[in-house]
Amino acid sequence: MQLPDLRILPLDLLIPHERTDPRRVNPLLARIRDEAVLRNPPIVAPFGNGDKQFVVLDGANRITAMRTLGVPHALVQVVDYSQVQLFVWHHAITQCSVEALLAQIRGIPGLRIYEGDLTHARAMLARREALAFISCDHTHKTDILCGGGDVRERTALLNQLVDMYEGCAKVQRTISDNLREVRQSFSDASAVVVFPRYEPAEIIELARIGVMLPAGITRHVLPLRALRVNYPMAILRSDMSLAQKQGHLSEWLHECLMNRRVRTYTEPTVLFDE
Repeated sequence: MQLPDLRILPLDLLIPHERTDPRRVNPLLARIRDEAVLRNPPIVAPFGNGDKQFVVLDGANRITAMRTLGVPHALVQVVDYSQVQLFVWHHAITQCSVEALLAQIRGIPGLRIYEGDLTHARAMLARREALAFISCDHTHKTDILCGGGDVRERTALLNQLVDMYEGCAKVQRTISDNLREVRQSFSDASAVVVFPRYEPAEIIELARIGVMLPAGITRHVLPLRALRVNYPMAILRSDMSLAQKQGHLSEWLHECLMNRRVRTYTEPTVLFDE
C-alpha cells in the first residue's frame, strides 16, 4: 500500500504562504486540547535548492494553533509540489449589498476601479494587469480592481480588500467566477470576488520573502492525502528529540498498517464530520 510521506518537522521550518483565519484558529485550539490528537496533518512542500524550509500549502490555521500551544514539532505530509494541482477559490459575497460592498472598496487607498465586461476582466486578471475583479450582476458587467506596484504592494491591497468585506459580509468559497452560476449554490449571493490563479513558483517565492496571501484563495489538490491520522499530541509536545519522535512515528505507522487501520479511497469521497 502506498502511504503519504508523513514526517515530524520543527515548526520553525514551516513557512505559511497565506494568512490565518482567527475564526478557525480558536475552534482548532479547543479541539486539539480536547481531543489531544492532530487529526489531519498540514500539507507542506520543500522550498528546494538546498533550503531546509518548507512552504505550508494547506494547514496554516493548524500550524498557528500548534504554535500557540507551544508545540515544538508538527506532524506534516510532505509533497512534491510538481505533483500537486493548484487552483483558486473565489469569494461569493452574501449578507451584504453590492452598493455597500463597492462603497467600502472605493475607500481603500491605492485601489483603482474600472468597469468592464466579464471577458475583458478575465483577460486582465490572466495578464496580472488586475488584482481581482467583482462580478455583481446578470449582465456580465464587472468592476475590475487594479493597483500596487510590486508584489508586496499588490498583496497588501488584496489583504485590505478581503479584510474589508469579511468585516461586513458572509463569505462562501466558490470555483465559479460567474454570479449566475454561483447563485445556484448560494441564492443570496450579491457578488463574486474573483482572484488570479497562482503558480507554485509564486507561492514558494511569496513564502520565502514573507508575503502572505489572504486566507482561503489558494486550493491545492493532491493525488494522495492523509486524513483522520489522529496522531497523539503528547508526542509532538514532548521533550523527546526530533529523531526520537520520527522513530515513534515510524513504529506508530507500522502498527496502524498491521492492525488494518489504514484505508485508501480511490473514488471521490464526501465527508460529513469536518
